[in-house]
Parts: sequence; C-alpha cells; structure tokens
Amino acid sequence: MFGISMKIIWLIIAIVFGIAEAMTLGLTMIWFSVGAIFAMGTAFLTDNVFIQVLVFALVSVVMLFVFTRKLIKLNRDKNNKFWSTTETNTEAFIDKKGFIIRRITPEESGLAKVKGEEWTAVAADPYETIDKGEEIVVKSIEGVKLVVEKVKK
Repeated sequence: MFGISMKIIWLIIAIVFGIAEAMTLGLTMIWFSVGAIFAMGTAFLTDNVFIQVLVFALVSVVMLFVFTRKLIKLNRDKNNKFWSTTETNTEAFIDKKGFIIRRITPEESGLAKVKGEEWTAVAADPYETIDKGEEIVVKSIEGVKLVVEKVKK
C-alpha cells in the first residue's frame, strides 16, 4: 500500500511542478517535474523513500544545471553577450528608410514616416529642401527630430 501511495504522491508533485512551470515560463520548475516522474518510476522498483527522494533530487538538479546552462550558452552565443539586447527607440531608427509626408525646407521642419511612425524631420543639409513623397534615410536624431537626407538613386 505504501508503494502505491508514493507513486500517487510523486505524480501529484510532478503535476504541481508542471503547473508552476506553466505559470512562470522560466524553464526551471519543469526539471523538478521530470525529477518527480523519475522518482515515481523508482517507486515502482523500490519502496525505499530515501532512494526515491535521492533520485528526485539528483535528476532535478542535474537537469536544471545541464539544460539551463545550455540555454544560457545558446543565448550568449546568439547575441555575443550574456543577456540579449534590444535597440532603444532612437537606435532603431538610425539608417532606416522612410518618406516625407510634409515638405522640409531650410526655414521649416517637415514630417517623415519611418517604420510606420510619424516624426518631425529636418534635412541633414540645412540648405536642402526635401519634397513630400521623397524617400529618405535617417542619419541621426536631435531631440525629438529626425535628421534625414534624400536616398541617392
């Protein structure tokens, strides 16, 4: 009777860790769920709870370190850094192409649409006029204005 109840206990532990993993998505609890499944398998072979707990602990810890380390290494190799990075808003617009939706003149800034967003824009050459509809490339950002120049064709 004791062996049957331990099998059920290990199954419940595996389910609890599985649910915890589904709630966190951190890929840490899943290894304890796998460890509980191995411990449940061990319960079919022996009634010794110490051995079952030892199998649970060893499998869980080994899988946690082996697989989590591989995931970190994959992430590091992919990005050449330990943590992945994302561009900030301004960095994401540099060297991107767009088009003018309101004319830019030496006296007045215009509007440009880049990556689906409208920005106030000025010409990189302060004496240049860029007409509506012309394709531009973003050279820099000054404050809240894109500094753009015409795409050379």
